[in-house]
Amino acid sequence: MWKLVVILSLLSAPLMAANVELRLPAYSDDSHIFYHELLEQALLEAGHQPVIDVPSSNLPQKRAESMLRNGQLSLVWLLASAERDKDPNFTPVRVGLTNGLIGHRLLLVPRSEVDAYRFVNTLEDFQKLDKTGGFGKNWFDVDVWQANQLKTVEVDGEWRRLYKMVANHKRGIDYFSRGFTEIVNDSLQHPYLAIEPYLILQYERDFQFYVSNSQPELAAIIEDALKKAEDSGLLDKLIEEYWREDFDLLNYRRRVKIELATPN
Repeated sequence: MWKLVVILSLLSAPLMAANVELRLPAYSDDSHIFYHELLEQALLEAGHQPVIDVPSSNLPQKRAESMLRNGQLSLVWLLASAERDKDPNFTPVRVGLTNGLIGHRLLLVPRSEVDAYRFVNTLEDFQKLDKTGGFGKNWFDVDVWQANQLKTVEVDGEWRRLYKMVANHKRGIDYFSRGFTEIVNDSLQHPYLAIEPYLILQYERDFQFYVSNSQPELAAIIEDALKKAEDSGLLDKLIEEYWREDFDLLNYRRRVKIELATPN
């Protein structure tokens, strides 16, 4: 009997540590690093062996989404939206990746404009400033801003052009809204812009992984691994490691928090 147990254990061991092959995007601003590490650690903790291939170290986001649709990438992390969830080319993994922090939006502004928002305490105050935010084409943020009667300009193509457009007030853009998890890194890479020091505009959405239908088995594997990462505390631990210092640096707890209506 013990021989049968040993044989079954030997047969099951490689299955428990089966390779999970992933082709992942990477970006020039290093914003991918947290999501790569979360995936790797969650899969390892769930008993899988991730094998990660990065085809390019500097993909434009629009190109990454196109590669996802064409099956050239395994997955991309994007803000959850009903439109994306219905896209027939990929499958959403409905586990939030930042505990909602990506929906806590701070503003990058020209250095000369850091005090322009000083006396804003409500959404109505913000609306009265008549400022215009810049966004990538078809971003969910555009829907949020418009649902809250805030002015927007959409930029097609590479959205990272927005940093210089804000600095130069091009197309009337006054600010660039960025997630809590993004803005410190952004400001270091674009020191000619300042982080507006008083406000957080909040909406209820998070990043989630969207998995290519060219690897349909991945969605269930990743969802299971991420749920285990939530239960074990791994997700909270990584968020703490990556962004703990930013809460103090951004004076997070003392900022005026303005709740935005979130469209479906």
